[in-house]
Amino acid sequence: MGLYYIFTVDGDWDEYFYSKLSNSARQPNKKTLLAMVKREIRVAASINNRLLHFIHTSPVTPDFFLQPEFISLWREMKARGGNVGIHCHTEDLFHEGRFSDLEKMKKSISSLTESLVSKEINPISYRGGYMAFCEKNIPILEENGLLLDFSCDPGRYLRLEGELIADWRGAPETHYRMSYEDHRKPGNSKVIEIPLGKAGGGTLYIETTSLLSIWKAALALAKKVKEEKRDIIVSVLSHTYEFASFWKRLKIKLALFICKKYGIFVSDEEALEIINQQKM
Repeated sequence: MGLYYIFTVDGDWDEYFYSKLSNSARQPNKKTLLAMVKREIRVAASINNRLLHFIHTSPVTPDFFLQPEFISLWREMKARGGNVGIHCHTEDLFHEGRFSDLEKMKKSISSLTESLVSKEINPISYRGGYMAFCEKNIPILEENGLLLDFSCDPGRYLRLEGELIADWRGAPETHYRMSYEDHRKPGNSKVIEIPLGKAGGGTLYIETTSLLSIWKAALALAKKVKEEKRDIIVSVLSHTYEFASFWKRLKIKLALFICKKYGIFVSDEEALEIINQQKM
């Protein structure tokens, strides 16, 4: 039994979230994004390269990250011991949530997954934009071989302009097999939820919390492993845009150092192996 972390980086960039800009102005800069992803890889060396980068896809840039230069980086991540996942921002930014629109979600998830598989990159992980998820999407993930979901932020409840975007109230604080009826409850689907690490009043969301909060969460999770005598698998969350700043990179490095004191970083494939050995 042990505490296992998966270091996840959502492949978003600042301009995407500037809702007052035109879609053309919100496009990512190729040179800038390539440099930041390379920094992700260098930082992940401190945790034995166990990096899970979630590739962004959205109406603004449905296939930007399928360009040859990025494909080379995704292959390098896998060769080093990490992996890539699917990160769908299928919404009208800051207006209406579209995560329960099955037609749009199926097209978005399947298109990116199939494109990566065609290049011999086989993702097994998914995270919704804004940590959003709807149980109706579980069959879509299953069809695409995406057996791990990282959308859960336990307790999160987000509404924008009256539209429900994300609801994780009552969700478990460690990994569980999702229910087809309610994504917040354990069930018998093939998709396993890996929640954001939260415990002891702390959270492993690097951008939005303090190093003290990260320490509290890691310490409390390690204690829970001993008390409950079982494996706990959670995610540590960062974003690509954070790697543009020296100070934010330093904070990420320190956060990973703190986490290493209490647990082990694994890849998503290694986590799935651990889970498959358990009785769930």
